[in-house]
Amino acid sequence: MTKQTTASDRARLPLTAWAEDVQRLQLPMPAFGGVNSWIIGPPGRQAIIDNGLPGPETAAVWDAVLAEKACSGLDAVLLTHMHIDHVGQTAKLIARTVPLYMSVCEHADLTQLSEMRPSARQDAEMAFLKSGGHPPPNGPSSRDYGVLAPIPRTFVPLETGAEILLGGIAFEIMLGGGHSSAAVCLICRDRKLIIAGDQILSGSGPQIAVWPHRPDADPLEHYFDFLDRLEALPDDLAVLPGHGSPILDFKAQVARIRNGHLARLDRLRSAIEAAASCADLIPLVFPGGIPSQLHNRVPYLVRPLVNYLANRGYLRPQLDDTGILRFEPVAR
Repeated sequence: MTKQTTASDRARLPLTAWAEDVQRLQLPMPAFGGVNSWIIGPPGRQAIIDNGLPGPETAAVWDAVLAEKACSGLDAVLLTHMHIDHVGQTAKLIARTVPLYMSVCEHADLTQLSEMRPSARQDAEMAFLKSGGHPPPNGPSSRDYGVLAPIPRTFVPLETGAEILLGGIAFEIMLGGGHSSAAVCLICRDRKLIIAGDQILSGSGPQIAVWPHRPDADPLEHYFDFLDRLEALPDDLAVLPGHGSPILDFKAQVARIRNGHLARLDRLRSAIEAAASCADLIPLVFPGGIPSQLHNRVPYLVRPLVNYLANRGYLRPQLDDTGILRFEPVAR
C-alpha cells in the first residue's frame, strides 16, 4: 500500500516557500547555518540549485523530500559552484537522466579535485603551510573530494549573458570568480531576485581563499571584478544565498563586503614594515581574533590578500633559507 503524503509530512521538512515557485531547502552542515538548496518551479516541473554535503545525513533529507513529493518532475540540477557542501548529492539527483548544469571552469576544478590522490593533496597542503610559516594541521583542514568520484562527464555548460529556463522561470546567467573559479549566479529581473550561491553572503561575505595546489592565485582580483559588475544590476534585487537567510539590502551588502576587503588590504599595506610570512600577518588580518569556524581556514584566507598586494607592486616575495616565503614592503 502506498503511503499518502500529508500536509503534516511536508511541514516536517526543512523547506520554506520564499516566493511563488521558489523554495529554500535547508540542508545540514556543522557551520555557517547549514546549506541552502533552492527548488525552483511548480510541482511537476522543478529544478534544484545546489544540493548539500555528501553523506547519509543529507541524503536522508533528499530521500524525504522526494518521497513526500516536495520536489517533483525534476528537469534540471544546477550547481552554482564546485565546493563540496553544494555538490555532494549530485550523483543521486541526476541518476534518472536529469541534466546537470554548471560552468566549464567549475566542472574542471571539481573533476581535478575528485581525481587527486590523497597523498598528492596532503603533500600540497603540507608544502603550502610550510611556505607560509604555519604549523602542521592537527587534522584534515580540507574535505576529501575523492568521495565524489567519478564526476559526471556530461553536463550543460553555462556562460555569462546566456539565458536558462528553470522550472519555467527565465534566468540570466552571470559567472563570477573569487570564492571559486567561475561560480554561477542566476538573475531574474521580473521577480527581482538573484540566486547567488556563495558569491554574495551576509556578514563579511564569502571566504576568498587559495587552494594549496594553487598558492599564487589572485582570487581577490576576480572577486573585485565580480563586485564591480554587480553595480550594473537593479538595486532592488533580493539575494538568495548559499548559506543563511535571503539578503534584502543587495547593494548595501555588496558595499559592506567590498569595504571589508579594502580595509584589510589597507591595514596590511600600512602595517608591514619588514619581511613577514603569512603566519606573521594573521593578527593584522584578524585583529579581533579568529572566528572559531575559520581556524583551519586561516592560512588559505591570508594568502589571497598578500598575493593581491604583491601582484600590484606593494610587496615583494622572497623565499628564505628555511623554505618560508616572506613578503617585504616595496618603497613607492
